[in-house]
Amino acid sequence: MHCRPRSGPAPFRPRRPGGWVSNRSLLGAAAALAAASFVGWLCLRIARSLVTPIVQRPERTRILDVDDGSVTFRADQDTSAPGVYSLYWGNRTGHARIGQVISSDNRARTVTRRVEKIYSGRLGRDTAGYWSGYVYPTPEGAGLPFEDVQLPGPAPAWLIPGTAQRPWVIHVHGLGGRRATGLRTAPFFQRLGCTQLLISFRGDPDAPPTPDGKHHLGLSELADVEAALDYAAAHGAGSIIISGWSMGATMALAAAHTSGHRDLITGLVLTAPVLDWHRTLFSHTASRRLPTALAMGVLRILRGPLHRFAGLAQPLDLRTLDFTAMAPPVPAIILHSVGDASTPIRISEDYAARFPDLVSLVRFPACRHTQEWNRDPALWENAVEGWLHHNAGSLSARSGPRIER
Repeated sequence: MHCRPRSGPAPFRPRRPGGWVSNRSLLGAAAALAAASFVGWLCLRIARSLVTPIVQRPERTRILDVDDGSVTFRADQDTSAPGVYSLYWGNRTGHARIGQVISSDNRARTVTRRVEKIYSGRLGRDTAGYWSGYVYPTPEGAGLPFEDVQLPGPAPAWLIPGTAQRPWVIHVHGLGGRRATGLRTAPFFQRLGCTQLLISFRGDPDAPPTPDGKHHLGLSELADVEAALDYAAAHGAGSIIISGWSMGATMALAAAHTSGHRDLITGLVLTAPVLDWHRTLFSHTASRRLPTALAMGVLRILRGPLHRFAGLAQPLDLRTLDFTAMAPPVPAIILHSVGDASTPIRISEDYAARFPDLVSLVRFPACRHTQEWNRDPALWENAVEGWLHHNAGSLSARSGPRIER
């Protein structure tokens, strides 16, 4: 006779602790992998955005009302800022020069500003555009005589004639900018008698793109600055001042150290300069309360084998553009806002403190990146003129014939 097993619940067998530990380890590893993947994706996204040209800027500044010679905006950091600026709309088909604040209404949170000049398009209620530190669209718009010239590249440039025996000034704009950047200071340099060359470079909106369609953050663009120096030297420049803005200042400093014409470069005017890409990116992430590891990740992507995922044909080793440990070969003046959120003034302060005999630093009230002249044109111009006269070599009468035809 066979005994049938008694039915009922299975006997309790305690689970070994190792199983729980193993599961927790797997969950932790999965979470770490997900976090690392997210950080990697974010680094790649930042790297791509840094080197990808902007096709169209968002147009978020809206006109609330238009009156005879004035416009009213919602008050914000841009529309309330002292100075003269530009409003572009319709993907740059419209352009107006916007003057000083006439009145403001704190209760309604609005600000009314003077319209100094409408260069193109029509301003109307509900027109939306973007705010810019540019002031003039062309030298003609600034009331200056000029000639269109073509530099090798091809890279179109504006040549503004000056007086013989005065230095040339080569204006170099920043990342994503245009040659019109330097036009706000061109009338000042013309009053000093300087011949001026406002250049474009590969990848900017006025010149052909780079072969891979990306910005190279000054590494390949420096060749176009060298072409401008070639042109100036071939047309009789005996001394050259480079006026660089943001990344243009990066290239100005690099040219002073490495150019074949560095013996002609007698001074550097650097507005909101990017002196060190590494410190700039680290400061940028820290100011936004992001992990500084992101900046390191971005730099590794740009210079390492992952550069192709950012759309680059060649890696970008930005360490080769860092000259902050070396004394500048010529006197330099830095004009920098204490409130610059893109390129912190601390980097400029450290550079000026390291080489006080060669680098002068002029601090500006808080303003947007590269809008120092807009914020206080008198401070900008008086500082540069005083610096030029103090460093007599920058205004030396060594120039030969001004323009060779």
